[in-house]
Amino acid sequence: MAPATEAPASVTAEGPTSHTQNQVSRFTAPQLRLLHRQVDPKRVGKDDKGFAHMQAWDIKRYLLRVFGFAGYDTENRELVLLREIETPNGNRSKWTVVYRAQVRLTVKDVHGNVLGYWDGEAAGAGNNLPNLADSHDMAMKTATSQAFKRAATHLGDAFGLSLYNNGSLQAVVQFSAAHPPEQWEKVAAPLPEPEDPPVLPEQDVKAADEELAPAAVPVPREQRSQQASPPAAAAPAAPARDFLAEAREAPTQDAVRALYDEARAGGVMPAYLAQIAQVGQSKPAGPDPIDQLVGQVQRGWNDPQELLRVLAEAGRRNQLLRQVGGPVGGTVQFEDMVTARIEELKGHARQAEQNAHTDTRERSAA
Repeated sequence: MAPATEAPASVTAEGPTSHTQNQVSRFTAPQLRLLHRQVDPKRVGKDDKGFAHMQAWDIKRYLLRVFGFAGYDTENRELVLLREIETPNGNRSKWTVVYRAQVRLTVKDVHGNVLGYWDGEAAGAGNNLPNLADSHDMAMKTATSQAFKRAATHLGDAFGLSLYNNGSLQAVVQFSAAHPPEQWEKVAAPLPEPEDPPVLPEQDVKAADEELAPAAVPVPREQRSQQASPPAAAAPAAPARDFLAEAREAPTQDAVRALYDEARAGGVMPAYLAQIAQVGQSKPAGPDPIDQLVGQVQRGWNDPQELLRVLAEAGRRNQLLRQVGGPVGGTVQFEDMVTARIEELKGHARQAEQNAHTDTRERSAA
């Protein structure tokens, strides 16, 4: 497999190059209008660390929208296995696999001529999965998807460039001297672009705690003749909690996303997850639940009982691991921040109690 190489300087240098020459005449006016747009908020979600995040399938969709069918190519320049870690788990094992990927994105004009290409690099992991093949699959998919998305940011705000500006949805390119507005602004307006539903995540492989079905036990030959017919296949058990009904009652897309994550962590069937995701597409986008929880923490900052209640609510809403602004600057995990404050308040209470006892003893001695 070819070693990783840095993108040629001519790819990222300003001005026409051997890879990007004559772009002005080779972009259509509708393409330039789309490329100058800021990213649609419905296309942006949050990853498991709380950072702004776009789905790889949505980037592919928008490449097709801008450059057309067969209007772009991707090439895995590198895909290297970095680690394969086996962790004993009873009589079986769980697996963590890490890959590094370099992906090249090439875009073409409407005549099939190359407009430019860019490389993106990333590492990805399949963490603590019970099936080795699933762990490899997850790690490869994560690494190549992340590398692909990083390469696509060279095409500007519509492909996630502004998210590197502290997660901002506001356009950061705004103007290109190579493509002044008179070339496209009036010529291409308006565009018959559809109203897209909120983007939902792809279905992942089995959750880390999902158990594999036991191997079939061989039936002795003398017992086979006694079986009138093979047993019917058991229908998949419905989840004990009706996530689908809760999703239908949920007010926003973010609320459905939280239910989707809970259902997936509980190991429900992929078909059931797909139904939840479909319900989420019909919901309006709502406020980020972590903002509401942070507000509750601020209001109950000096009340340990209120903070315990907020902590429990954050657990129910799968928000404990979200990154938030810390009380003294920087970012901190929500659970760690609230837990530390509760312990701090308990320490203050103990100190106040000790001081009260000391005052009582001093008055008694006097």
